[in-house]
Amino acid sequence: MSKNKLSLAVFVVMFFALVFFGWRQSGYSETEETTEAAASTVVNGLDTAKLTGLIDYLKENPDKGRVTFYSKARWQDGMRSFTSFSGYRVDGKMMHEQTREFVLLGDEAPELGGTDAAPGAMEELMYALSTCVIAASNVNAALMGVKLTRIDVNIESDLDMHGLLALDPKVRPGAAAMRMDITIAGDADEEALKKIAMLGYEYSPVSETTRNGIKFIPNITVAK
Repeated sequence: MSKNKLSLAVFVVMFFALVFFGWRQSGYSETEETTEAAASTVVNGLDTAKLTGLIDYLKENPDKGRVTFYSKARWQDGMRSFTSFSGYRVDGKMMHEQTREFVLLGDEAPELGGTDAAPGAMEELMYALSTCVIAASNVNAALMGVKLTRIDVNIESDLDMHGLLALDPKVRPGAAAMRMDITIAGDADEEALKKIAMLGYEYSPVSETTRNGIKFIPNITVAK
């Protein structure tokens, strides 16, 4: 395996372990059987031996495991903009800054002033939330030795345009309500599968950030 591929693999494992470390704190009882499964098999496409090894490493090195992601968005026209993603930092070290690049187009629906060339920002938030919950659920399932056959996440989000357009100070610009349905299937009993889905919901970083919020103030530059 090349250095780049190895570094990427290590990062993926590190990211999952950081995000989903809570499975050990959730009351799940680790048995000899599940420990053996995690140590020797790939479950649901994930290498559980690497995951458990990294969890042990982070327990022994609490100063490690800090990840910083970056995005750059540029307006194109109307409601359209492009957002690019390249490198990220793992414990202060920049990874793949020159070799990794993803670009997403954002727009809005015609009723919101857009041209419908791409999903709107609220829809992209729903995309981020659902994919993150799916990934979190799968990692918890793999660490428990549960083979999944299905994880679906459906989300509904309500937005009141009176807040968005500053027409009513009592209405928030953001989502007024969100609803999520998770459908899960696998080779465990109903209680275990529900627990896996709930762990995915609770320990998904996008879900946690959406539910609990994060305060920040932008640094604004007036270009010439």
